[in-house]
Amino acid sequence: MTSKDTERCDKCEKIFSCKNHFKTHVRSIGSCYSYKVKYDLQKGRYLVASRTITPGEVISRESATVVGPCTRSKPQCLQCFKHISSGKRFECLGCGFPMCDKECMEGDLHREECLVFRKTGFQAEVGGSDVWDRQYSAITVLRLLRCMNQEDGKSDEPTDSAGLTSSMEDHDEDRRVKEAETWQFQKKLIVDFIQQECAMGSCYSEDQIRRATGVLMTNATSLQLPAYGYGVGIGLYPVYAMGNHSCISNTKTFITPDHHLEMRALTRIEAGQEITNQYMAADKPTFIRRAYLRENWFFDCQCARCSDPTECGSHLSTILCSGAKCGGAVVPANPLDQQTSWICMECETTLCRERVESILECADELLGIPKVETHDVVEHFEKVIHQLSPLLHPNNHLMINVKQKLALLYGNIPQYTLAGMSRPAKQRKMQCCQDVMDCMSKVELGVTTLQVKLMNEVVKTKDVIAKEDFQAGLIDKKCFQSVLLRNKLQLLQLAFQQSKLAYKSKSSGTS
Repeated sequence: MTSKDTERCDKCEKIFSCKNHFKTHVRSIGSCYSYKVKYDLQKGRYLVASRTITPGEVISRESATVVGPCTRSKPQCLQCFKHISSGKRFECLGCGFPMCDKECMEGDLHREECLVFRKTGFQAEVGGSDVWDRQYSAITVLRLLRCMNQEDGKSDEPTDSAGLTSSMEDHDEDRRVKEAETWQFQKKLIVDFIQQECAMGSCYSEDQIRRATGVLMTNATSLQLPAYGYGVGIGLYPVYAMGNHSCISNTKTFITPDHHLEMRALTRIEAGQEITNQYMAADKPTFIRRAYLRENWFFDCQCARCSDPTECGSHLSTILCSGAKCGGAVVPANPLDQQTSWICMECETTLCRERVESILECADELLGIPKVETHDVVEHFEKVIHQLSPLLHPNNHLMINVKQKLALLYGNIPQYTLAGMSRPAKQRKMQCCQDVMDCMSKVELGVTTLQVKLMNEVVKTKDVIAKEDFQAGLIDKKCFQSVLLRNKLQLLQLAFQQSKLAYKSKSSGTS
């Protein structure tokens, strides 16, 4: 594309774009989004801030190019994603797939594929509600192929994807070699289904179907559907997909009930700074995260957290030195090398990777599902922490995992109610909460759901302690009320900070 093909935005005068892609820059309320796309050989395409972005600000809002069920799906409505029970159920009159009702059957998502099924006479025979059904495997791929046809001008129907899907990475060559079994499995479930069952072999070649499958596997994200009563769905969002992953991302993603995706800033992002998102939970250590990212997205993460042996001071990977009178932090010498040796930050003793793996495997076995009675589970986890304390850093991900369990067990099970617990037990609960929050705050920006949950536990415990002190005459009524007010304000402040990052339809310019 030459400079003659691009125009400067007449609203912000900071962005150059072709006419077709201006729709991804201008919001529905007329103002401009605050990002632009850059490219280099190492990163590929990525997003940067075109101006300073404030915490909570909407960076982008886009509709999905396509939404649909995952490759592995249990019976669910192909229009609204609700679970379909195995009892009396409504079936689509055209193709036999179970749906909620006639309204869903005639919905915009299902309508087009149903026409294809009707033409070929395909009738789905979906079994029980708890069984993965292979007939769902090709649905979303089929929907994407239709969208790709629209982008390529092979269809008269308009498209909202601004032609961005055609430039998405599919990693087909990597998957063909490294995931040979899955590659063959998809041949039967997706390629053969579309070409033979749907009689569309003349419309879509195997390469085209493979590419659509790869685009979804590489770029699609899970829809944030309700936890109860719904199946699992995915959506493809071209602008979101252009953002690179970082293990400390500066954005949070929200997907609305109508399947729009909003990307909001978790922190202040300066002009020219990269805008990043996160592909997996932040509570895993570097050697697990990088292996998972390599296996699923075929890249080696080199973000600030992955490059730091201490993981930005969180020490989620760190073990302890067993040298005499040392006990120093042992971290990977080169965290970007999965085969690296580990070194003590105090005495510089080195451990081979195999020794570190052996220590972590033994620790993981101790943390397995406890074969104890429910009333002994707290004692079990406290015993495990005691046993692992000489081996693992207090913030090692295994230790943090146990502390989080203890933080929520203390005060919330019959054997350990807040009213019945001893003062030391209450203090232990608050210590576990604080340890987890302090550790995770180093690798998660903004206010998280876990932080609010644990802070609520801390405040509840402080309130009970203050009440006990008041009843024992250790503090007067004024002091008691002051403590309750301070605790409430602390929780309200945290909730307010979280609410600034929550999805709000009005602030995003939606109707």
